[in-house]
Amino acid sequence: MLETLNQTTFLHTVVAIGSFTIFTIGLVGVLSKKNLFKIFLSLSIVESSLFLFFIGSHFEVGKAAPIVADGIKLFDGHMVDPVPQAMILTTIVIGVAVLALSLTFVVNYYRLSGNIDIDKMDELGEVQ
Repeated sequence: MLETLNQTTFLHTVVAIGSFTIFTIGLVGVLSKKNLFKIFLSLSIVESSLFLFFIGSHFEVGKAAPIVADGIKLFDGHMVDPVPQAMILTTIVIGVAVLALSLTFVVNYYRLSGNIDIDKMDELGEVQ
C-alpha cells in the first residue's frame, strides 16, 4: 500500500487534484465577490494554484534537488530539472509585485472614492 503512495504518477494525480481544488476556490472568489480587495486576493490564490501544479508536475520520486555541493560536480540523471523551479521562483516574485501594485491601486481608489464595491463604480458614467 505504501509503495503505491510513493509512485510518481500517484503524486502527480494528487497534486493535480489539489491544485485544481485551490484553483476552483480562487475562481469562485473572483466571480462571486464584489469587493476589489477580495477579488485581487482570490486572483492571488488562483496564481498560487498554478505554481503548485507546475512545480508538482515536474516532481519525480527518487531524484534529488538540483543543488551543486562539495562532492557533486556535474548535473547527472539523479537530479530534478532546475529550470521549472527557477521559472516559478521568478514568476512568484513578479506575482507578488503585481499583487502589491494592484492592492496599492485599490487603497488609492478607496481614498478617492470612498468605496471598493465594483457595483458602485460609476466614474465612467452610464451608457445610454
